[in-house]
Amino acid sequence: MLGVVAVAAGRAFGILEFYVIGTAAVSAVVVAWALRLVHRSRLSLNRLVSSGMVAVSEPVDVRLQVTNLGRLPSPTVFLSEHVSGEPDARFSLAPVPGGSIASSSYRLQPTRRGVLEIGPTIVSDIDGLGLAHRRRIVQRRTRVVVHPPVEALVPPRLPVGGGLSLPSEFHRRSLGLESDEFDVLRPYVEGDDLRHIHWRSTARLDEFTVRRFQPSRPGRMTVIIDTRPPGNLVNVQDRTTSVAASIVNAVLRSGDEAQIVTTDGRGTRLLSSYSEVGVALEFLALLDGGQPGIAVQLIGEGSVVVAVSASPDAIDDDGARHELAERLEASLIITYGSGHRSTPAPALDYKGGWIHLTGPGQLPSLWRVPALAGRGVADLV
Repeated sequence: MLGVVAVAAGRAFGILEFYVIGTAAVSAVVVAWALRLVHRSRLSLNRLVSSGMVAVSEPVDVRLQVTNLGRLPSPTVFLSEHVSGEPDARFSLAPVPGGSIASSSYRLQPTRRGVLEIGPTIVSDIDGLGLAHRRRIVQRRTRVVVHPPVEALVPPRLPVGGGLSLPSEFHRRSLGLESDEFDVLRPYVEGDDLRHIHWRSTARLDEFTVRRFQPSRPGRMTVIIDTRPPGNLVNVQDRTTSVAASIVNAVLRSGDEAQIVTTDGRGTRLLSSYSEVGVALEFLALLDGGQPGIAVQLIGEGSVVVAVSASPDAIDDDGARHELAERLEASLIITYGSGHRSTPAPALDYKGGWIHLTGPGQLPSLWRVPALAGRGVADLV
């Protein structure tokens, strides 16, 4: 632009120096653009993240790889990445030799639950004199789920079908089995394993009788998050979702099944293996808001129910807490917050099925598992 102005001024005022300077500047820009058209930069961008799912405050390392697909060195490369809820990441790379890869990294430190979306990326390159720019947008996006913190809890041993059951390993060990539990007796048929013959029944019935086995059945736990006000507030849900995440993580790790639901009817499907813990964590990462009423749908009979609530009434009033437990069919109520009367410290009442938390890091030492679906809790861990 300045070159064009100089040429125009030189011609208008008859100043030869302006005309020469302007002509040289315009010519340099034209040559620079011509060279860029003949030797276009061929850059490919690849983004790598350290993890697609992290807890709040855990770092996420992002690495950008720029590959020069051409034979000649690229110009200087400028990168600008959009990150949802964060300032754009901006940096530059020196000219990349032909056929080579250059990389640059940056770190994100998410402070809230949710989803970080990284991208698109603006890739700009500029020649050595800064005369010819090329700018393009790489639309590829990367999604990082930021879930609530998970505290390490002792894995529980849940009852099966509403009744207290010993761990499956105990049954297998006592029967000398590897993968099955004893069910009923039946007559021997050809091909049955002789090790499964029940000798006392065989002697009494005067015919070979073998034990029939069935696979071990997992226990089930449903974690209900109370999203009624004030449980619909973001800062409150940051804690109640962390409690739920910790419990579900421990249940799935122990080999049992788990489900998360909210009092307003949202929830996950029944999760049956630890490989599905990500489903629960993503649901909790995105949980937001709530409704005043209770419209929860439980998964059916045989599930131990634990409710997590920030209701001040449930914290301060035994009657209100027991009423909530009855309504949700919960064996254990875990409350979080200060209540109307400003409860300053954590509290626990195993007999009454209540744990009260006032901050992070308290649940592992207070955690106990409901022994029976319905009422009452017992220390099974």
